[in-house]
Amino acid sequence: MTHLEFQQQISLHVDNALGDAESAQLFMHLAECGECRAYLKLVMRVGSHLASEELAEVPRTLDRRVFASVANPPAQRTGWLTPVWRTRISIPLPAAASIAFLLIVGSLLCYPLLTADRGQQPEIPPALISKIPPALQKPE
Repeated sequence: MTHLEFQQQISLHVDNALGDAESAQLFMHLAECGECRAYLKLVMRVGSHLASEELAEVPRTLDRRVFASVANPPAQRTGWLTPVWRTRISIPLPAAASIAFLLIVGSLLCYPLLTADRGQQPEIPPALISKIPPALQKPE
């Protein structure tokens, strides 16, 4: 058995819910295990502290109120924020972002077509032309 299982047995022993055979096995383990003995002391100290404390006064109607709230949960309130979000923000904001995205992409795609001078060929520097093999050069 693991320490966790023995500690669960300690809790059952403190609550007087452990049988004789399990109690004997638990005490044999407690004779050898300091960790579980420390846990037993802690559980007994907590139990004695709880026994010495006074119980809090609980209203008699508390059970009925708790059960009523679980059986009939209150309806969800719709505040002013919900309609504002749905009608004024949730639809126009993505639509505006989509339009802005399309404008940016379109301008990036059309920019070379609008600014290119079709009559001029780009000038190749002579240093690069000299590196092209003569067989691949285009006659002028």
